[in-house]
Amino acid sequence: MESSQFSDGQSPFESIEQIDAHGATCDSFRVKLYGKLHFQKRLKPAFTGDIRYQEALRKEFETGYRLEHPNLVRYISLTDDGILMEYVDGETLSQRIAAHPEYFTKQNTDKFLHQLLDAVACLHSHQVLHLDLKPDNVLLTRINSDVKLIDLGCCYTDTFADTPGRTNAYAAPEQLSGGSVDERTDIYAIGKILERLPHHDIYNKVIARCMATDPSKRYQSVEEVKKALRRKHRYGAVLAVLVITAAILAALWALPPHQQPTTVPVKQEAPKDSVAILPMDTPLQQPPVATSVPALRQQYPQPSDYISKDNKQQMEKELERMMDAAYSATIATFCDSVFPPQVPSSGKAWMDASMEFHNQTLQIANRLIKNYPNIPESTIRQDCENHFQSLVSSVFNQMRANAQP
Repeated sequence: MESSQFSDGQSPFESIEQIDAHGATCDSFRVKLYGKLHFQKRLKPAFTGDIRYQEALRKEFETGYRLEHPNLVRYISLTDDGILMEYVDGETLSQRIAAHPEYFTKQNTDKFLHQLLDAVACLHSHQVLHLDLKPDNVLLTRINSDVKLIDLGCCYTDTFADTPGRTNAYAAPEQLSGGSVDERTDIYAIGKILERLPHHDIYNKVIARCMATDPSKRYQSVEEVKKALRRKHRYGAVLAVLVITAAILAALWALPPHQQPTTVPVKQEAPKDSVAILPMDTPLQQPPVATSVPALRQQYPQPSDYISKDNKQQMEKELERMMDAAYSATIATFCDSVFPPQVPSSGKAWMDASMEFHNQTLQIANRLIKNYPNIPESTIRQDCENHFQSLVSSVFNQMRANAQP
């Protein structure tokens, strides 16, 4: 704990504590005012008398003060040598990735990207470019892991056109060359952030377009990035529905005629560009025509001779461990359930849980591909899919058995 040193020699704070979040020209402090914690960004003593740095702080404050968004840090007041902001109890995206990479499940990653893109879209709608988007400027709160975008020190606006700095590792080519900047400059940095996320390979196409060298070939707005991500998730959901539905139908046709249910548990609504699926109450008159549905499984080559037996066994052990955890978190409880057509209300729950299990299977495959680069990707994906289908079939058969008198 230290006492505050202001230009007027007085401290309005009940307490002040320097924290480890230093910049090139400013120090950071956690301060308490009227019983509430705040964050203060204050010029280092060497810069307090320099009008250029004082004006840079004024620019950041006046830009941030007029913005109001739940995923942007709030600016509160300005002094001669510092800015007072809301205090965010959390950690940077860099810290979260390093300490808890397992946090980034599909659901949590979707939430993170939605909030980050909303915050950047808010800036752009107010004619503000951030120009220093990077993992260290994205906070995740300790409660609920909500995004808080911070640090407008390098921002560009119509009234404050001077941009005093950048982070080269996340800067677009036009920034590095001193060229003209616009919304697409921030979109380039969004691609760089996506590249840092665990399992980022599922976003490869989105990342590649965000980071195109030519700005005209990038997404032209944050809304376009959102649409691209929604489209990717929709296609993934359609594939999962097809895989799970095929497994259910295969089991249904294996039943003796007198035991076959008259309806099939499927989603009642599907994306516009997906395969048509019957509603819950539609009688199934005949088996689906095999040629009308895209192939759900491909024949992959066997592991190459150069794969060591020990390495393959290690990968299989890790696969079984992760698949068991995903199974326990999604469909294991359905072993005590009854086959959905006998209890229609459980049909949607089964479908949702099965789809989530398949999403986790895809993430497991991506992780193993990264951990075992000498094993062909096709081999790993086939092993994961085999485990998925085996476990889904096992639970499905148990539900069918539970329905027998």
